[in-house]
Amino acid sequence: MTLSNSQTRGLIGWFATNPVAANLLMFVIVFAGIVVSQSIRKQTTPEFELNVITVSVAYPGAAPQEVEQGILTRIEEALSNVAGIEEISSTASEG
Repeated sequence: MTLSNSQTRGLIGWFATNPVAANLLMFVIVFAGIVVSQSIRKQTTPEFELNVITVSVAYPGAAPQEVEQGILTRIEEALSNVAGIEEISSTASEG
């Protein structure tokens, strides 16, 4: 039993001889892609929880006691009124 030319070419050969069918398939795929792309979740900034916030303040030439009195206590007092803060930790160092 011998196969004719149309049977040996397969699906790609059939589309090569039927350009209208190939174009219709292409339009269906493009249209489906456009429709599906409207339902894809788009997000410019990801959602995440920030568990730690770091505040750094430079006070050149000051001793640690001066930094603690002049800066740390004021920042801690201001943050104590903010809801949702569980813990405040501070460190004063020279320079």
